[in-house]
Amino acid sequence: MKIKYLGTAAAEGIPALFCRCDICKEARKRGGREIRTRSQAIIDEKLLIDFPADSYLHILHYNMDFSSIEHLLITHSHDDHFYPFDLLMRMSEYGHDMGAKVLHIYGNSVVGNLLKEFADRFSVPEVWNYMQFHELTPFEKFKIEDYTIYPLPSRHMRTETALIYLIEHNGKTILYGNDSSMFYDEVWEFLKGRTLDCVSLDCTMGRTPSNFSHMNYEDNVAVKKRLEELGCTTPDTRWICVHFSHNGQMLYREMTELATVDNFEVAWDGMEVGF
Repeated sequence: MKIKYLGTAAAEGIPALFCRCDICKEARKRGGREIRTRSQAIIDEKLLIDFPADSYLHILHYNMDFSSIEHLLITHSHDDHFYPFDLLMRMSEYGHDMGAKVLHIYGNSVVGNLLKEFADRFSVPEVWNYMQFHELTPFEKFKIEDYTIYPLPSRHMRTETALIYLIEHNGKTILYGNDSSMFYDEVWEFLKGRTLDCVSLDCTMGRTPSNFSHMNYEDNVAVKKRLEELGCTTPDTRWICVHFSHNGQMLYREMTELATVDNFEVAWDGMEVGF
């Protein structure tokens, strides 16, 4: 399997949209991997995860053809992960010679309701000719081609059940774990004994204290230790921290120096990881 990180920032981006803090000023100065767009990833060039407003920037930057994507997994309804307006561009007057006739969208009930709200607001019922929504139930597996996927509940927001995803394919497994704070007990129990080849974790808060919605780097290390204790890892498991905010007070260069000690890789926009 392979994951490519198209965007690796929290909602405000790095540098943040309206900010002149030291972190943002230094990110602008350094450029390169210090510049982060809103979170989005793709598995094996088939399974797109999340759809922020930066999706258009991503197709330009990486020369991607989103018209050929058939499956889109949404973690939750926050705007930096789900921007439904741009999905209306799949309608025939906006998109021609589509690579895939229908885009299948997977998520919780709030995601489905927002999608319907946008279709109703712009009076475009025909959009359902080009999109199909699938509401997910936590811990209930579903199949996409020869991928087996488990949506798991995330401790991220009180207004809906945000999801993280366990994705299996051809004997390989990735846990895509953002946005999330420390996992629920039920999630630990579910993961017990499952071999994880790649673990991608929310590291929004960096070296600052974590909160109900997001982890910091110390939490990432704690998750790694717990998964090792539960028998979920091998010496070859890839550990990746992602989803960064300027409020975490760490830039890529410094974060990499810290993470290497614990065998973590620091994701950057455009990074590809095979496992």
